[in-house]
Amino acid sequence: MTARRRRRVAIIANRAVEAGASAQDALRERLDTADWEVLDDPGADASAVDVLVLLGGDGFLLETLVRFGYPSVPIFGVNFGTVGFHMNPQASLDTLAATLLEGTHAEDTYAVLAVRATLEDGGEVEALAFNDMLLERRTRQSVRLRVWVDDVLLNRFAGDGFVVATSAGSTAYNLAAGGPVVHPDLQAMVLTPLYPHQAAPFHSVQFSLALPLASRLRFHADDLPKRGLRLVADGRPIEPVTAAEIFDSGRRVRLLRVPTRGFPQTLSKKIIGE
Repeated sequence: MTARRRRRVAIIANRAVEAGASAQDALRERLDTADWEVLDDPGADASAVDVLVLLGGDGFLLETLVRFGYPSVPIFGVNFGTVGFHMNPQASLDTLAATLLEGTHAEDTYAVLAVRATLEDGGEVEALAFNDMLLERRTRQSVRLRVWVDDVLLNRFAGDGFVVATSAGSTAYNLAAGGPVVHPDLQAMVLTPLYPHQAAPFHSVQFSLALPLASRLRFHADDLPKRGLRLVADGRPIEPVTAAEIFDSGRRVRLLRVPTRGFPQTLSKKIIGE
């Protein structure tokens, strides 16, 4: 008879935060007692574990997603950062072993965007983003962009650029730029202009546009190299860019949460303020 494999959990903490490092040590003991096989680090392949537990903030979550190539392994994050919009409260550590064992957690699934960017030298670069893709000017001059949605020319734009955000990233730069917050159950992407010129000759789009996730966006920079363009995928810059195509990568990130911390509660507490 084949022995049952112990479920594996990796606990990865932002060791630069003393409280997170201490919590990692305590949680390791609790999960080991609950018959989990506990790893401090799964190495290069996150699929080696059944669950990833992250102790840190939203930035640490993003770093971890990039490191593991946006894995499909479920992730339970606990906030040891500043805002921690996608993380659970530290109090959830007390019952985390039982939560994971009994499956009493809730799960939100987020899309990951892909971009195919063309560089000024003719080369191509591909990248992924959980939060957003940023197209921004890289000189003092505003950018001039032609923007297509599903092969239909939407706008000839002049301004600082655009944010293309997922529902996960809608509460980040997109929100700061005046874009809408998107519920995680809505599989959508949001296109938000950055400081569009309002003078009549330009006719730059002045509003955000929510689009189905199946949409494909294309951007082409004009008046180069005078009006240089940079693309930033989840904080990682790609430059100089002449064109970019953004679309659904098909990958999904699964974030686990305690049932009492749904989207409305988190939005009220973390963004609006109680």
